[in-house]
Order: sequence, then structure tokens, then C-alpha cells
Amino acid sequence: MLDHFSSTLYLKLSRQWISGVALPSGEAFGEPPLLALRYEDGKPRVLAAGEAAQQLRGQEGIEIVNGFDHPRSLLANFSFAEMTLKLLVGRLAPKSLLKAAPVLILHPQELLEGGLTQVEVRGLYELCRGAGARKVRLWTGRELTLDELRSGQFPVGAGTEWFP
Repeated sequence: MLDHFSSTLYLKLSRQWISGVALPSGEAFGEPPLLALRYEDGKPRVLAAGEAAQQLRGQEGIEIVNGFDHPRSLLANFSFAEMTLKLLVGRLAPKSLLKAAPVLILHPQELLEGGLTQVEVRGLYELCRGAGARKVRLWTGRELTLDELRSGQFPVGAGTEWFP
């Protein structure tokens, strides 16, 4: 019953791009996983995420960071990645009095050689929960279709669903 009041976000994650689809609308999206910061009293203040952060590049006193850009793992900086995802999820899953937090299906797209470690699975799961997801499903394999996303049934033999 709660699913009738909730949205689902399918996020395909790479070091340089987050894309996917928001359900039930079927609206596609794609943005760089960037965060614009300004340091005040030694603490980072978040100014923008995604394309909005990209537009602030080069402005004095603004640092652009990517919490997902590391040569060995998609989680380079947990705090920055969580802030980025939280802002993007907030834009994609509008809040209202009757809407529950979204279900987030995270689909890492790279750095998957040998599968995910338990540390990576747990980190990605916690990242999504911290970004506001009510429920997290972590998938590697082929891209999921709209029908699979709507039904919640992932294809057997076409990938792996990971659990923390």
C-alpha cells in the first residue's frame, strides 16, 4: 500500500554521470555528479549539485568536487557523494504530505571487475539511505527496462542484486 504513495528512482551511476528514470512518470534525467562548495569558517557549505554546480565552476571561492571520482571505487568521498545524491534525489522525488520517501534502485555502471566487495555494497546502500531513500535495491548487470522497474522484478540471469 505504501508503494502507491512513493516514487521509484532508477539511478545509473558512473564516475562522470548519474542518469536514469523517475517512476511513475517515466521522466528521464542525467547530470554530472558534482557538488559546488564554498568554505565558511573551515566548513563546507553546499551551494549546488549536478548541472547547477557545473555552472559555478571557475568562480572565486567555489570548489567543485565529485564524491564518485576515484580510480578504484565509485565511492571516493562518502560525505560529498551523499550530499550530491541527496540534492539530486530531492529534485527528482518531489516532497508532499502524502508522498513517502522514494525507493532507490542504484545501478553502478563501472569499476565492477570481480564484483562488488561487501564494503562497497554497504557503502552504496548507506549512501542511498542517507540521501533519503526509503528502500534501496542495488543492481549490477544489464540495464533494467521500464517494465522491470515498474514490476519490481529484476531479470534472473541478467545481473546480480546485492544486499548489505
